[in-house]
Amino acid sequence: YGISVDPRTGKRYMNELADRRTRSQAMFKVIDAKADIYPINFCDAEGVKNMVIPEHYTKPLESGVLKKFETLDELAAFYKIPAAELKKTVERYNSFVKSGKDEDFGKPMDKTTTNGVDISKPPFYAMRGTPKLHHTMGGIDINTKAQVISLQTEMPIPRLFAAGEITGGVHGASRLGSVAIADCLTFGMIAGENIG
Repeated sequence: YGISVDPRTGKRYMNELADRRTRSQAMFKVIDAKADIYPINFCDAEGVKNMVIPEHYTKPLESGVLKKFETLDELAAFYKIPAAELKKTVERYNSFVKSGKDEDFGKPMDKTTTNGVDISKPPFYAMRGTPKLHHTMGGIDINTKAQVISLQTEMPIPRLFAAGEITGGVHGASRLGSVAIADCLTFGMIAGENIG
């Protein structure tokens, strides 16, 4: 229900609902750790209200990771964002919400506009953003029987099985969201059935 901006320009730089890899690559183009520059992600009170799990914002707010601002000027001053540009970005984004089409990055507006959620109702909630490692994409190659495949022979290694994040290639180039546990349990079960 919000946007991500480059604090140097106050402008959006990506489709905030793109896949993890696309978003991470876009964020790394903004990040300058030496200069302590990170993307700023934010939404308004309505965006926070629409969160399904309140702890997704209450806990970060309590810990100080998420900040609360009464105005966009206050938000801009805190993160050293050009306020005039930030306001133009928000105004442009809000016009996309109204029209139902993101002309800049193709963000699927139907995901955010179900209730007409733009960025206009204070307070505003913001935090610095950075990609984080939360799933290993590479790993041991397995077959459909969960047998580990040798790199040299491209054949199953006798009595060696693997499941879960230690394996690679199951998801392709970008992990399918919310299936890691099912992946682990499924191939764990398959490995167990084939061990005996």
